[in-house]
Amino acid sequence: MGLLPYEDTALALLDGHLVRARHHTRLLDHEKEAIRAQGLRLLDARLVNDRLDQAHKLGYLTEAEHRTLRTVNETVPEQRGPGRREDQVCLTLSAAPQTHEVGGIHRLLTYWGGEAIYWRHCEGSPALATKLRSLGVPSVVTALLDLATPDQERPSIFPSLIHVFVGTALGHDPADADVHYTSPIPPQRIESIVSPGDVSYDQFPGLPRG
Repeated sequence: MGLLPYEDTALALLDGHLVRARHHTRLLDHEKEAIRAQGLRLLDARLVNDRLDQAHKLGYLTEAEHRTLRTVNETVPEQRGPGRREDQVCLTLSAAPQTHEVGGIHRLLTYWGGEAIYWRHCEGSPALATKLRSLGVPSVVTALLDLATPDQERPSIFPSLIHVFVGTALGHDPADADVHYTSPIPPQRIESIVSPGDVSYDQFPGLPRG
């Protein structure tokens, strides 16, 4: 028998507990302050446009850059690529991606805006890709998640939580999972935001620096 039938049991063990997870991104200073004040919002067109409008208003984006990014991003219906990105916050359950350089966190830390903004431009638009690499600083947002509350939509966890538990118990390294969290994360559950120059970031020398 596989492990998936035990997923509900694993989640039940977390009832009443919060789980530490990490959101990898690239942030401008005012965006760090917004997360501290408002928490992490679910990805949708309003969030993307708010970020683009504020960056343009503060002079980080030209009129042409702003217009292009507003009309070509993953929340524009005709521009959507494969996979679901909207209505969730994406995090990892451990620091393994920072230690072992697995997964896509390096690109997330290199291009400003998250996949919804940069995905259509980092390969095919050299000038705009260079601009997106110049904005903000690599940032790891650590949040405390409630994975077990029965009255909320269950987040998607891959591989499953029970696989992470068993992998950790057996000493498998890395033992990690991606979490697609389907509720906004309030500011009181934002534990920290760290960037190059912070000890908690610099302990992982393989992460992007600038």
